[in-house]
Amino acid sequence: MKRALLALLSLTVALQTAAHAATVAEVKKKGVLVLGTDPTFSPFEFKGEGGQIQGFDVDIARAVAADLGVRLEIRAVGFGALMPQAVTSGRVDMAMSAITITAERAKVVSYSAPYYRSAQVFIVRAGNPGKFAWPADVKGKTVGVQGNTTGQYAAGDLLKPKGATIKVYDDFAGGLADVRAGRVAALIGDAPTVTDLQKRLPGQFAQAGKELVAEDYGMVFAKGSDLAAAANRTLARLKASGEYQKLLNKWIVQK
Repeated sequence: MKRALLALLSLTVALQTAAHAATVAEVKKKGVLVLGTDPTFSPFEFKGEGGQIQGFDVDIARAVAADLGVRLEIRAVGFGALMPQAVTSGRVDMAMSAITITAERAKVVSYSAPYYRSAQVFIVRAGNPGKFAWPADVKGKTVGVQGNTTGQYAAGDLLKPKGATIKVYDDFAGGLADVRAGRVAALIGDAPTVTDLQKRLPGQFAQAGKELVAEDYGMVFAKGSDLAAAANRTLARLKASGEYQKLLNKWIVQK
């Protein structure tokens, strides 16, 4: 896709409805930092036992809140509503949901420095019974992807011209269900998600073919908010102290 109609309409709405950017001073005054996240991207954010939202992104957000001297409030927001509307409208102070840094999104939101390097990959059933491969064999195949994600843009740009049919899902879980049932040949997702699936659901899913595209994740704030700089200071502290590596080991590095 050329990020055309849907993305441009989304950005236009964001510009028209943009609220005053929350500042560090305002967050400290109210005593809470509101995080918006779509808790369907394990190991970055997901609901654990009892429904508590946890994961790599959540722990980093907690560190940002702690450095500001406030508590973290987590709001579950579907990705389509999260980026960018929940941020630009002021519904949340920050967003983290394995959100890729793009020039288009940066027109309406402010990013932190990159905090994780990832890639879009293809998730298939274990054993790859459909014999899906990229870039060799996508013609005539149906590939799933969650809507409003960089995976959807990449699929439109790279797979559709090669003859693939793209099926868009409102949520990632729906795409996984179709992979498991054989209704789609593959689902586009983040590389760490495959590793996580293989640990949680052994023998069900695998990665197929080469990476589709590499990308960096960033914390997201309203345009011009000084919270982005505060988040960068926390990120630098976590890396310098070794805490960042501990979080990687806890959530992402395969044991």
